[in-house]
Amino acid sequence: MAANGQPPVPVVVANVDHRPAPLLGLFFNSPIPLVPHNGFPCIPAFAPAHRNNPELVAAILSGDFFLTTLQARDHPEASWFVLDARGGYLLLKGGGLLLALLNPLARRCERIFDLSHAHIFDDDDDRQGDGKILHAGVICDDENPASFGIFCLASHGEFRLRAAVFSSSLGMGDWFLSPWLDVPHHEPEDELLLESGMRVGNFIYWPHQDRAYVDRAYVVVLDPDPNNPRLFVEMIPPLLNLEGFPSSILGQINGDNMCIAYSNGFNIGFMLRQEDGLDAGAWANIRVFNLADPVNAKIAQSPENRLKIAAMRGSILYLTTTAMFTPQSVSWFACLCLESGRLEWLFPRTYDGFFQPYHHS
Repeated sequence: MAANGQPPVPVVVANVDHRPAPLLGLFFNSPIPLVPHNGFPCIPAFAPAHRNNPELVAAILSGDFFLTTLQARDHPEASWFVLDARGGYLLLKGGGLLLALLNPLARRCERIFDLSHAHIFDDDDDRQGDGKILHAGVICDDENPASFGIFCLASHGEFRLRAAVFSSSLGMGDWFLSPWLDVPHHEPEDELLLESGMRVGNFIYWPHQDRAYVDRAYVVVLDPDPNNPRLFVEMIPPLLNLEGFPSSILGQINGDNMCIAYSNGFNIGFMLRQEDGLDAGAWANIRVFNLADPVNAKIAQSPENRLKIAAMRGSILYLTTTAMFTPQSVSWFACLCLESGRLEWLFPRTYDGFFQPYHHS
């Protein structure tokens, strides 16, 4: 039975999912145990998702998915790690405070950003350690695809955060900074779960793991308005007994409705925040998909086999059959549409690094 007392929703296994833009493949970062490769540069690796689709294969072959346009720039010695992929753009972080924005389909390196010129850490009078860039992402403009934005999440110490936002449409080349935010915390082990963050509407959310309070949780929220960027904290309920945030992710479904998707063995479910009525603000479990049969038909049964949520784009979940860095193990990668229940198998591969789904722009 599902967590809401209803039987699990049957899953339709399909070769094609309905999505705004076709998935071309996944960009994988170099395996963390091998970094820094004894001083040699490392570049993310691309794994195509649909090897039997002639149109998508042709798009890949005509693009620059080996990222040679980046390696030909003025920083050939840098090791690069992919942070985000949206609207045909690929955002990578290099050594120090370097960011690179690429368009692999157009075979173009749009821009190299040196964040040391953004003055992110210059005005902090209450410094708590060395400043660093925790995360960054691309902001797309659906009405003007040629326009783009970049946001960065920076920190001084573990719990003092600031956002920096760049917008190409403003044309001034400046980064706009939010005020510093001191994140509430109780234990040194508390942490911001960057890989479980998600976009919902115009906002970016990162769950915060507070080990001292199991009966409540919160997220750090970024409003990336370049004219007035701001960070703030919003309370959300804990994820019941679902092993916490590492097995779940914040996302959106049915437009701009915030959801929490989670994995529990071979079950994938999601909860929605109620927007209207007496239960406004409360979270309700909506659907649970039992994927045991399609998973067992794809891989041999093993006690270690569990579905892990690795990424989310809109209502599409990206799943793996093993945990990251599982030694000598090959994982199957798959997509699940939370709206239709359609499951699509992509390819088998070692799950040895974080990845970003790359869609046709």
